[in-house]
Amino acid sequence: MKLKERKYYNGIHYFIDKENQVVKLEQNFHQNLLKNMGTWNGFKKIGGSSIGDVLQTDAYKSEFLAFIRMAKLDMPILDTKYIDAGVAIEPMVINVIREKSKQEIEVFPPEKYAYDYFKGKDDIIGGIPDGYIKKLNMILEIKTTGIKNLEKWENGEIPVAYLKQAQLYSYLMNCDTFAIVATFLHPEDYDNPQNYPIKERKIRTYKFKTNVAQIEDDIQKIKKWYTHYTNLGISPKYNQKIDGELLDYLECRNQQEWNDLLKKWQILGKVKISE
Repeated sequence: MKLKERKYYNGIHYFIDKENQVVKLEQNFHQNLLKNMGTWNGFKKIGGSSIGDVLQTDAYKSEFLAFIRMAKLDMPILDTKYIDAGVAIEPMVINVIREKSKQEIEVFPPEKYAYDYFKGKDDIIGGIPDGYIKKLNMILEIKTTGIKNLEKWENGEIPVAYLKQAQLYSYLMNCDTFAIVATFLHPEDYDNPQNYPIKERKIRTYKFKTNVAQIEDDIQKIKKWYTHYTNLGISPKYNQKIDGELLDYLECRNQQEWNDLLKKWQILGKVKISE
């Protein structure tokens, strides 16, 4: 992977307030994000990857991270192993569902929808559903996860963030039901996901009815949170334990400090960069 050039730095575009454990956006930077809301130059909408952070679906979720993403200050992905697996394997799962169900499945290429299927339909919440079965009026959310999680998932311990994300998309598309379809990878599968032996791996489908009252409550909370923090320009409090690596990234005041941090992370094996 090759990291994108960094645009924003501590002391220029934002300030870390260690006493109050928050990040404050620089005034002009903040106003520009507000002025360009709804465009590539404004605050980002809340996408599928941030829903769980805003709603605090487990002890490892971070409102601080959701704010940093929203303000376009988030750090680059240092190792794309899990993303690469999803990109390569999710279409394989869709094909398996097509073959077994004999149903037509609509997919939504991110590039076609500018990475937001709900653009123009919702001003705050965005994202890309993985699939839609029109005949069943059902949203599909495809997940790739490790085989170590199979027993938990079979016992009903599906990550709440996944359920919230899928149900949100289901509601926004007026679907009665949604399904999370997971395939469980062995450790070696992450090395060459394009060669994933899907017929030799387990695939499980978990179906749910869209709980309208629950998701409307979630949406109300998400929009209240978004409006508050975009207008405030100050993040929720960070947690050093959960947000420590992100804070190290945000501490950088210039390109040299960022280069030094990258070298440190490379030595520690946290980053894989192709030149």
